[in-house]
Amino acid sequence: MAPGVSILAATIPSADKDDVPPGKKPSAFAIKSGTSMACPHVAGGAAFVKSAHPGWTPSMVRSALMTTATTTNNLGRPVASSTGSAATGHDMGAGETSPLRALSPGLVFDTTLHDYLNFLCSYGYKEGLVRKGKPVAVARTAINVGPSNATYIAAVEAPPGLTVRVSPDRLVFSKRWTTARYEVSFSVAGAGASKGYAHGAVTWSDGAHTVRTPFAVNVV
Repeated sequence: MAPGVSILAATIPSADKDDVPPGKKPSAFAIKSGTSMACPHVAGGAAFVKSAHPGWTPSMVRSALMTTATTTNNLGRPVASSTGSAATGHDMGAGETSPLRALSPGLVFDTTLHDYLNFLCSYGYKEGLVRKGKPVAVARTAINVGPSNATYIAAVEAPPGLTVRVSPDRLVFSKRWTTARYEVSFSVAGAGASKGYAHGAVTWSDGAHTVRTPFAVNVV
């Protein structure tokens, strides 16, 4: 989640007298919102991670920032949406970024040309073209950038009405930079799933690192 709302930022002092309180000088700072505020925060975090890991690809840097993000605020409560309800992935993305944690993510996910080709070939489908009522499986390949002889165990946050399975649910890495492939399958559990988007996450942990990957499933 890029903090793009009500950010204190440097700005050109206002020449509009109506913007300046009586007896005060124009300020060199202002409260701004939008992607112009969000992008510098994430870009700075990415540059920080890249400086520590110059050999990482942009996708690996992005992965580290996303999988180590937190979904709780500074009071330890779930991040809220603009309406005050608990935020979903559509509100906050992966969560609030933590560049310090991203320096040691444990696992990262990279992208290849094949991934981009799959995305482009699957882009633009309407909901009516999606085959309904069929389980869906998504495969991912994790790269160990942490210590050797690491074992990660999967934990699933499944939304009501959906069955989410991870296979295998244990990833073993003998060395640093080795990879492991797993598959996440989604299926509707009877008639309990509501129509629309359902949100959850798959989290891998070795006891020292927590690698969280959120997901959104559109039940049609």
